[in-house]
Amino acid sequence: MSSDPAENNPPQEKSFELDLSSLGFGPKWVSGPSEKVSSGNGGPRRDGDRPRFRDGPGGDRRGPPRDGQSRGPRRDGPGGPGGPRRDGPPGGPRRDDRQGDSRGPSRWQDEPAPFRPAVATAFFPDDAKFELLGGAMKKSKMTYELFEVARLILDKEDRLSIVVRHLDADTRPDAQLAVSIPDGHPFLTEAEAVSHVMSRHLDKFFDVVEVEIEAPKGSFLMVAKCPQTGKLLGAPTHHSYQRNLREHHARHCPNVPFDAFKGRLEMVREQEQIDAWLKSMSTRSEYAPKDRKEGEPERLESLDAARGFLQAFRKDLVVKTHPWVRFAGRLLEELNPGPLRDSVRFALEQQRDFPLDTANGIRGRLRKEGFHLYKKGSKGITYACSVRRRCRDPKATFSDPMAKLFDALDRKPAQQAKDLVLALAGENAEDAAKTQVLTDLSFLIGEGYIANLPDGRLFAQPILSSQAQAKEEAANEDANEEGK
Repeated sequence: MSSDPAENNPPQEKSFELDLSSLGFGPKWVSGPSEKVSSGNGGPRRDGDRPRFRDGPGGDRRGPPRDGQSRGPRRDGPGGPGGPRRDGPPGGPRRDDRQGDSRGPSRWQDEPAPFRPAVATAFFPDDAKFELLGGAMKKSKMTYELFEVARLILDKEDRLSIVVRHLDADTRPDAQLAVSIPDGHPFLTEAEAVSHVMSRHLDKFFDVVEVEIEAPKGSFLMVAKCPQTGKLLGAPTHHSYQRNLREHHARHCPNVPFDAFKGRLEMVREQEQIDAWLKSMSTRSEYAPKDRKEGEPERLESLDAARGFLQAFRKDLVVKTHPWVRFAGRLLEELNPGPLRDSVRFALEQQRDFPLDTANGIRGRLRKEGFHLYKKGSKGITYACSVRRRCRDPKATFSDPMAKLFDALDRKPAQQAKDLVLALAGENAEDAAKTQVLTDLSFLIGEGYIANLPDGRLFAQPILSSQAQAKEEAANEDANEEGK
């Protein structure tokens, strides 16, 4: 589902630079000093987080006796049972004046609570950007690791199409997300989406009309001023004060919690500021609905009334709800701060570290674009290439120059092209000899016998009989289907 009109006509780029040099390989494991947890005797614990039971001051921590044997009276203090405890008088507060305690603060207090996402998130390539990416990959005839392709897509947010799904969508029919129809922004609730439309797209639904009214009468000692916009919002003692705050907050500061917005207001006492507010109160903004139909009101006197009008008469143009929402990755930076944006950011960083889900999600898309996927070995890395891989049949014969290419790569895989050319043609060879080696190499890459990776490494495909090759390709196809 796509609610952003701009998604249907994304901007076209002239070129798509396929740069994998900045992408990492494998997960970025968190490093740092390991935490020491001291047991009572200063040695390391070997039994996980369970406390060690022992006898001594501070109570019996040995656990129950074995075989019903009694271990004798409890030693509460120097005087035996009933004697004074070492940590204070009986019934009094326990004194904890231990010196040199190496245990430090409890790890349960120091460790932050794990992040709990508000939505489930999946990432897919943007259609237009993926066409550019696929074109560059096909033109190069290079072989790419599937994870490299996924990281390349995840590297830039405008290359993404993001799908967020309600966590309870499978078990609760009413568990739905909301999307703002004018711009495609997702929200956790319908009310948030309507507030967003009111603050960003009010002009799409109303014409604002200024109407003269009688200015407030009375003596006012101060007026509130918004530090962000500089607008005077009224005297706290005036009956319209709270309404003005709500309307200004909804229209100009929707991303700030209302209490925080209210706490930042400045109270100015200068008479010229009070007079300016009184003058501004001699007019009132009213909202005339666009494309008004018979039976609908002509004017609405407040933003609250305009909000009610949209929900009653224009809801199908303002917001829609669904268990999942798809939106363009370029909108991620514009989302209002909150649990939904934090959840998407959290999932994006996880996938950038280890893009397993994203890689599995683009398998079908790559095959649809004409790419071939295979694993190097039964449990090796998955590769994608626009050229179908061809293994060498043991009965097949090649020309002597090509056989020398295969022999060199079999003896020393992962060579660079320039090193391979010098090794076969010789450092002092004429340009024609070097060109011939490059021509043979290019032919074998184009036929799928040799894999050319983006970092310049070359690999010769293995020697397999036709039957073994077909069996391996079938196994790769099965793995691809399972990973979809």
